[in-house]
Amino acid sequence: MKKTILRLLMIILIGVAPLAILFNGEAEAEKNNDESVLYLRGSHEEIGSQYGEQAKSQIQQNLSLFHTMAEQTGFTEEKLSEAAVEYEDFLIKANPEMLEQLKAMAESAEADYIDLLAFNALEEEITGDGCTTVIATGTATQSGNAYYHKNRDASRGAAQVVVQADPEDGYSYIGITSAGSTGLAMGVNEHGVSVGNNVLSTWDTSRSGYGNLTVIRMALEAAADAREGVQFIEELPRASGSAYGVTDSEEGAWVETTANHSAVYWVVDEAMAHTNHYILPGMEQFDTLTENSSNERWSWYVSTDERLDRAQSLLDDQSGKLNVQRIVKISEDQEPGLESTYWIDSDAVINGIPMGSVSAATFDGSKKRMWSQLGQPSTAPAIPFDTDRPHIPEPFGSGSQSERIENTAANRN
Repeated sequence: MKKTILRLLMIILIGVAPLAILFNGEAEAEKNNDESVLYLRGSHEEIGSQYGEQAKSQIQQNLSLFHTMAEQTGFTEEKLSEAAVEYEDFLIKANPEMLEQLKAMAESAEADYIDLLAFNALEEEITGDGCTTVIATGTATQSGNAYYHKNRDASRGAAQVVVQADPEDGYSYIGITSAGSTGLAMGVNEHGVSVGNNVLSTWDTSRSGYGNLTVIRMALEAAADAREGVQFIEELPRASGSAYGVTDSEEGAWVETTANHSAVYWVVDEAMAHTNHYILPGMEQFDTLTENSSNERWSWYVSTDERLDRAQSLLDDQSGKLNVQRIVKISEDQEPGLESTYWIDSDAVINGIPMGSVSAATFDGSKKRMWSQLGQPSTAPAIPFDTDRPHIPEPFGSGSQSERIENTAANRN
């Protein structure tokens, strides 16, 4: 096992307080000022306990926000408890080890276990998670390598974490998620397999299945290449609709899913964007985006068609020249003349809550690397994290964030 000392730093960008949590095995934590170290590896229970202890305030922050937004969206405490019990019943049969992780996390974070269950079962549904994502492969890229990218949209009060884990029964990985989630919003594993998702609205759902973020994390633990990742996602019990992007160093595919159906499209020698509606043949029948008025709560559902068109246009303009830096630049797009809800890097106040892009990452499987942007992409620095060299390089702790904001301010006009 790797025995590299990993570092944790907290940054504050665009009103969000993202925390970078990095995991490794055998060293003592160092803490000074806003910098601390968290080592997380081993069993589900050990990972849950260490996670909860070191991300205690961020988990509590997210659970408080979760309850606030649940009330706004019509979820009573009774409904939340019912969802938690249903999810627990599913995990008792399908994955009792994950329950061990949740119980250990709740105890060490001094959080309510039922609240944490409900959060993991309903986070994306209640907080309106949405994204703009990209897969580029072959002749569409400068190197011929495959790339995956995701802008994640959520409440700006949601604490985002960068997680690096070395589980005892799966591949190691690094990724981004909301503090308290047992899953990942996006990530890359030790084999260079990257997985992320776009939430899709569908009538075909089930409480007897894993949530989107948990699917991502489990796929990263299990897949040695993109094809294994696609097969794993299709065979796993799923709870709801999602478009998973799966890439390795050479190949990439979209896997559009509901609880009981799926379709796969391999992206070959092209760059292709995805947002928050079904686009693969045969999957439109499962889409309830226009029928569900609650979707209008969130900017990215309203703007899914416009964001897809804009992202695809920018990708087409760069076809054949795409690399990490060009994809990062596209992720910062806020098109002049349009309202903020229609930007790829979305920024809006919905029902009194600041919403928009809270994190982004660009993945290069050939380098097993994640370029992480914690906060709004148009102002957040893109920081490289390698699965085999896992530390936080500058400018996270150098003060250069302010220079990044100044240099990219024109992109917001």
